[in-house]
Amino acid sequence: MAHPFWFNRMVEYWSMPLNLDLIDLVRRARIQVVQAGTFGPQFYSLADDPEADRRWVGMLLVGVRENLAHAERMINGVQDAGARFIGQMSMSWHYGDHETNKGLFGVWDTLWTDDLLGPAPCADPSIAQERVPDGSLRCRPIEGRPYRAYSGCLSNPHWAAILKPMIRRAIELGVDGLMVHHNFTAFCGCSYCQADVRARFRQAFDDTDLSALFGTSDLEEIEDLFNPRSGCPESVKQRAADAIGRWEHERRKTVFDELYITYGRSLKPDLMLAQWYHKYNFKPRDERSFLPSGLWAKDEDYIWYSQGGHKGMSLIRHGYLTDMGLPARFIYAAGGGRPFVINKYDYRRFRLSIAEAGANHAAAPAFHWAPQEEAAYNLGEYTGPLIRYHQFLADHDDLIRGAKPASQAALVYPRRAELAGEGDALDALKRLGRILEDHHLLFEIILDEQLTDRCGDFELLLLPNIKRLSMAETACIRRFVAKGGKLVITGDTGALQPDGQPHETSPFSSWQIAPLEHAWGRITTERDGRILHIPTAPWKPEDIDVTPDLTLPLYPLPDQDPFGQAFMKDLNTLLDPLMLDTDAPWFVRVRAWQTADKDAFVLHWVNYQQDEDTDIEVPIPTGTFQVDYALPPGYNVDHIEWRYPEMREPVTLPHEVHGERVRFTIPGVIVYGLSVMYVAPKHIEDHP
Repeated sequence: MAHPFWFNRMVEYWSMPLNLDLIDLVRRARIQVVQAGTFGPQFYSLADDPEADRRWVGMLLVGVRENLAHAERMINGVQDAGARFIGQMSMSWHYGDHETNKGLFGVWDTLWTDDLLGPAPCADPSIAQERVPDGSLRCRPIEGRPYRAYSGCLSNPHWAAILKPMIRRAIELGVDGLMVHHNFTAFCGCSYCQADVRARFRQAFDDTDLSALFGTSDLEEIEDLFNPRSGCPESVKQRAADAIGRWEHERRKTVFDELYITYGRSLKPDLMLAQWYHKYNFKPRDERSFLPSGLWAKDEDYIWYSQGGHKGMSLIRHGYLTDMGLPARFIYAAGGGRPFVINKYDYRRFRLSIAEAGANHAAAPAFHWAPQEEAAYNLGEYTGPLIRYHQFLADHDDLIRGAKPASQAALVYPRRAELAGEGDALDALKRLGRILEDHHLLFEIILDEQLTDRCGDFELLLLPNIKRLSMAETACIRRFVAKGGKLVITGDTGALQPDGQPHETSPFSSWQIAPLEHAWGRITTERDGRILHIPTAPWKPEDIDVTPDLTLPLYPLPDQDPFGQAFMKDLNTLLDPLMLDTDAPWFVRVRAWQTADKDAFVLHWVNYQQDEDTDIEVPIPTGTFQVDYALPPGYNVDHIEWRYPEMREPVTLPHEVHGERVRFTIPGVIVYGLSVMYVAPKHIEDHP
């Protein structure tokens, strides 16, 4: 990466705001990063068009030069106020109409001047666009967006030549970095894509497979490389589909690296860079899920995933919180603790969004669109919570920055299954993770490929259908159990080698059982360790009609979930005692961290309960609840403080110490609170 800059206080606006006093907001809220506006082809195609919806322009004035001048003033002001400014830029999508000369097709000749983008890289923008197999431009109307949507072809060198001057211009304006979006396009029918895909097919598939796919191994005869012939065996067809998906992800990363990491950083070595991706409903497939760890977000400064799909609401009576604890744990593990953002498109619950991000050491974008430009919008309802909660994070930076998770358990993420394109790879993980969160067990996510390095860091390992394991990893797990470690495995965990080939004999066969008629799992023992195998369970959520117009995939509420109750009973037997024991409501989430200087353990509490029928955020505070926490050996509790954004000063909480455990009462959570247990190493005379 260019630099180790870490942040958790940011704002994001798709359009560069006009009516919001952004500079004042940055100062008062102590914002570290502003991500705003768009500086790529979407902007240049529409900025001079007064009829275009300004949201899709990404700048609210009319005129390319007028907007760039405004952007430059805003960038300078944000930087003077103490924050970094990240511009947004499409790597492919833009809007227009080649038949009526709208978008790039109509303004092309006005863009390539010495005072704007320099010499034209090609005579006509149509040269660089994606095409369908018959050679015509690939485009489509999208409801609510201007004209038609086009994509510059990522395989076409002319498109890269068009983007480079836009990158240079943004850097000249003074941006500290670029967030690259709308780069999730597929191969097209142009000669560049066809040549690329033919070469990849020849390398990855033999003549037999090619004949099965297309009826011939001579790929020059094939007009449509993306649709196998009728009668192609399903197994070969699926391999080809997965391979094309993988090639698209690799191409996307290659082009991003060439344009932004190589070219962009040649102009500005410390240019901050990130890519805007989507992992809706925490599914295993996203726009870079086929990238191996060596390439996944490589050389990028922060990670962005949008969630979408009804994530800006809750229905607590149905058990629907839209909490992001599992995605946050995954990104933290995959990104090595880099800054990250989970965008839920939540335009109402600002305090909750920032609280959730703070608890998971992420950054909340706070806003995506810019309704503050509408006359009827109450700016105070936006800026008030934003300032208060970001100030709170800033005031407690010493408790957050550099802290490490304090976890009793690790939930293992099936990264290899994700790379193989297995669509059900996360079913068991999401089910078990939801139960753990509902019952406040302290855990983090690690990747299957991190097992040998991280195995010994936890008291409990949970392997939810982690089928692909190496012999070294299964041996590591056996050693973990032999030393007293606790283990949960489900389904056919360990049945396959990392490449998907079966092991000659199942490495965990002595622990695994057939499905039971009256129970979901069975606990066995080996030496001092304990193992719970769950052969099968109701992993998938049920589609529930929550309103006449809305169906959501939902898990049962904790008190209506026989499997969840049985699982937690077994888990309590395995662990005994729990690191954290609390009677906090299920809709309160908790994360535990040890500060960088190791002088405090901090429990972050987030209350998701809200009045769901209001236009603005109306939290419903919890009542008091009890906390019983097991400190690691060698620590004494000095004192415990309760801190939350709405309070004037921290409150010292009475506590009792019983052996290695400390007990105290939380007086209630409005939205977000920190219980800070200040500790000191025990002296020799303190030990029995």
